[in-house]
Amino acid sequence: MSLWETRILTFVEACSVGGFGAANEAILALADILDEAPGEVAPIISPRASRERLTQLIEVDAQICAAMELVGPLCGILVSRSPIGSSSGLVKIVDEVEEGNFFAADPAVALLGAYGRALVSVMTSGTIPSDVDS
Repeated sequence: MSLWETRILTFVEACSVGGFGAANEAILALADILDEAPGEVAPIISPRASRERLTQLIEVDAQICAAMELVGPLCGILVSRSPIGSSSGLVKIVDEVEEGNFFAADPAVALLGAYGRALVSVMTSGTIPSDVDS
């Protein structure tokens, strides 16, 4: 497993144990990790929102929108929130690999945790496509 994959797993672990004080922190932390991704991962993490765009969304309290734009338009996503407050996220990157799913108190964190799991699943499966069609 590469150092970058380890950073993604550490991020997912932080999401699961409430390691981020707010969704804002998780969004910016994952943006930093994605900015340092190895070149071969580019087809599955691009296009995505710029840090400037993410900051704009965070400033207007639109964390779930920021999380969705960080995941990008090429992934299948599902976010739900129960009436008692728990949330779940599901992200599908490529059809050949199982989707990432994640549960958290915050829907943005649930989506980002699911995206992290999906990224690791794709990378460890060895099925990173040269391009991803929507």
